[in-house]
Amino acid sequence: MSDRNSSEGGVSRRQTLAAVTGATVSGLAGVPTTVVGDSGREKRITILASGDESRETVTVSKRWYRHKEQAINVKEAMSRQYLGEGSVHSVGIESSDAAVGGLRGKRVRVAASPEGDVSALDAVPSSVEGIPVRTVEEERPEETGCYNDRREDVDGDGENEFLGGMAFEGMKNINNGGNSVEKGTLCCPVQYNGGTYMLTARHTISGDVCNTPGVVENDYGWGRIVNNEDTVTPFGFVAAAFTEYDAALLTLYSPGFQDFSSRVTDEPGAEVVGRVTGDGIDTLASYPAATMYKRGRTTCATSGTIRGSRLSFKDKCGIKPPTEEIGQVRTSATQEKGDSGGPVYHRINNSSGTDELYLLNMATRNYEDYNYAQGSSADILHRKEGFDFGNSKYY
Repeated sequence: MSDRNSSEGGVSRRQTLAAVTGATVSGLAGVPTTVVGDSGREKRITILASGDESRETVTVSKRWYRHKEQAINVKEAMSRQYLGEGSVHSVGIESSDAAVGGLRGKRVRVAASPEGDVSALDAVPSSVEGIPVRTVEEERPEETGCYNDRREDVDGDGENEFLGGMAFEGMKNINNGGNSVEKGTLCCPVQYNGGTYMLTARHTISGDVCNTPGVVENDYGWGRIVNNEDTVTPFGFVAAAFTEYDAALLTLYSPGFQDFSSRVTDEPGAEVVGRVTGDGIDTLASYPAATMYKRGRTTCATSGTIRGSRLSFKDKCGIKPPTEEIGQVRTSATQEKGDSGGPVYHRINNSSGTDELYLLNMATRNYEDYNYAQGSSADILHRKEGFDFGNSKYY
């Protein structure tokens, strides 16, 4: 990766978020400037939620909040202007080393592939409306999908309960016994349109991140290798696919005898109960010690911190139209082939009861030589598609 810039870059529980009013006014270069309308110097925001319920709040300075909202506005404007120009493939937000209102500040990051035309980066300003901008030359993040390793019954209970972090096999021709396509990882149950499904990465089902149609209509499904056999036992179909998030929802053949559990492998006494909100992503990214945890069939249990957020990028799909994926989060948790679809989450330890896990994102890609995990945030899946996380049966 080549950096074209010279510079490097008290949580209270179960409190209700106070109502906050805000407005936007037009800033320079058509970038909106956020104005926070309530009084005082601090603002309480929800960082963890389950459905519409606020589960965790934190107090931040209004100066930092205005700064991070302005960074979002700048990022959206720069995405519209530069994404897809030449070899520019991603525009997102990362934390800087400069402190703003007691937390790490934000800057916009514009990346282009060095194998293509990087001249568009020359026109990118070093700052917009007071928000620093960093330009880099780097390869596109690669989708991750398939080692030959097998992990059966990864939670060790021997039951037909499917947990986040479990290995599975994407399949086609499932009505005729099925053929294995890709190896991937289950994320967690979601509620969508009145039903409960298991979330995972779409490309582990289709075998092609650029193959837009087909995974619902064309006899695709999923299964697992059981009892150390060489064949894959099919367990269900694909109910829906969402190309812009590289996401798919899985069903079960026999929901009366098998269940999707909100538990995650290697997390005894914990379950997914909600999601990290957009404000939560921005805030936790500015806390240097805020740890995110990840599960995957290849790397097992890894952890890291948030390194980038609100990423939009265009995929390189050869002769096919590029796929624009939105709302991605990048963490320093290790991602390898086979981990695609696995959960990345924030853990809240509860000494008086069950630990709580809040989904940050689903890992579908790895970033450069660092093998950082990247994928669509739970927050954008909730806001744009209506996914709810948590509220499933606990085992």
